[in-house]
Amino acid sequence: EECGYMAHAWSRPDHQLWCLGPRCLRILGPRPQMDITNLTEPHTNGIAIEGTVNRIMFQLQAGADVDCRGVRLSIRCRNSSGATSSDAADDLTSEGVTPVEPGRRPFFVKRSDNDNSSQVDEEDNTPLPKGWEPRKDVSVDESSVTSSVIAPHLEAGKSMLLPLDLFRPLHQTGDSPESDSCMTSYEITISYRQVRTIKGISQSSDLGDQVVVIRSGTVTWISPFTAEFSPINGNQKSFPCGIKHSSNMVQSASNDPSISSPLIAADGERIRMRCHLKAKELGSKVAANIEHILNENEPNEEQKYLYSSADSNLFFAQSEQGSKLSLAYSITAKTSANVSGAMCLGAISIGWKPAGLSLSSEMASTDGNNSMLDEFGLAHGPLILSNIAPMKFYGPRCHVLDAPFKAKMLKCPSAPKVGTPFRVSYQVTNQTAKSQTLQLSMNSNQRGDAVPASNSELLIAGKMQGEAQMGPWEEKVFSFTFMSMIAGKVSRPQLSVSSGRHQTWVINESNNLSSQTLFVLP
Repeated sequence: EECGYMAHAWSRPDHQLWCLGPRCLRILGPRPQMDITNLTEPHTNGIAIEGTVNRIMFQLQAGADVDCRGVRLSIRCRNSSGATSSDAADDLTSEGVTPVEPGRRPFFVKRSDNDNSSQVDEEDNTPLPKGWEPRKDVSVDESSVTSSVIAPHLEAGKSMLLPLDLFRPLHQTGDSPESDSCMTSYEITISYRQVRTIKGISQSSDLGDQVVVIRSGTVTWISPFTAEFSPINGNQKSFPCGIKHSSNMVQSASNDPSISSPLIAADGERIRMRCHLKAKELGSKVAANIEHILNENEPNEEQKYLYSSADSNLFFAQSEQGSKLSLAYSITAKTSANVSGAMCLGAISIGWKPAGLSLSSEMASTDGNNSMLDEFGLAHGPLILSNIAPMKFYGPRCHVLDAPFKAKMLKCPSAPKVGTPFRVSYQVTNQTAKSQTLQLSMNSNQRGDAVPASNSELLIAGKMQGEAQMGPWEEKVFSFTFMSMIAGKVSRPQLSVSSGRHQTWVINESNNLSSQTLFVLP
């Protein structure tokens, strides 16, 4: 059988002589001689970046003695959300896989004829980048398999590059995207007519054999960046202004600083926030680089830009693994921001571009049929598009309440001199139409117990303890005179002022011990 495929087995009983030839002869069906190699997997470790098109580049290598005619492609894929075992992810027929949330389903895409048009996925109305549209040869089960022609003829010994593109939208809600893990399992089927060649020439009368090659893989989706928000002065404030909240009560049951307390703020208070941004890893590189950062809650257009790589010479254009970008901004708390009295402390918008990956130029010379390549050429992995949507991060939620008082520090020298008196002043304003009674205490220990404030290092003159009466809308100033007897790092006593009517703290400097340190010059 010259045109068939045969295999022989030399396994025989001991009494069968070798000179009698093979024990059995088995005639097999057509065997495909095409090799399919995933060229992107070693560079990305099976990771895809949300918000941009991700290209998986396959190399199709024809056998040395066969021509491949009428090469067709069909794709099956399944998306799973949450923690899924690798076995269940690889098996497209497995049941019990958690579906992906609507509007963020990954799917295969391709270039559209109109580069300026914006397509929408018909299944869940997911917007696509301009110039891209969903593929039509993708199915989720065997009942609706469709295929498309990718090459009419691939000569013996030749190879071609097959790019397949996937897309998943970014997470644009206020929730943390870390809990929204997603995995895409796919299976590509290459079918073609395999024609034997004799000395590199195929017979025109030979129609060949229909063969199929199947390759499967998985893609894990990640967001390009992570963000961590924190108030610069911590959750507990030195000037809570008498806010009527359980965490600000004088007789509060939870005075342990290790216990996390909710974020609260007075109406009109300016809150200083810090944000740490870190790019995730994509193989041996970072997943993306930052172009610019905007504070969308900033009403002043000139102060919206927190960072721009084009205007700043302080940062490298290419981030390194493990590096972080720290930002600081401020936001004014307003009760009108939300009906429930809670507002989001900042909305950071990041303009970014993915880290580009490209195959070596040698791959282009081995591509015998480059009709599948577009303007991106040998680029693979996350593609650098011109219209990538910005990524948004939202700060923590803060409860904004009306404050009966307004308190602030008027004067405190940054570097006093030893043996020279200096003054520290506080201002308290009654913002109600009622008379108020304030309990004042100057403490020298970190627990806030009422003990004498003066010691051998720091002498204090002023009203250490007592009451103060305030009329409606009245404003008072509390002043203390200090004199340090030594140079160096000296701890300043803490002032505590509470409201007798509301039983809440107006000033409580024990919440922020770092601001109570003075550096005295000799």
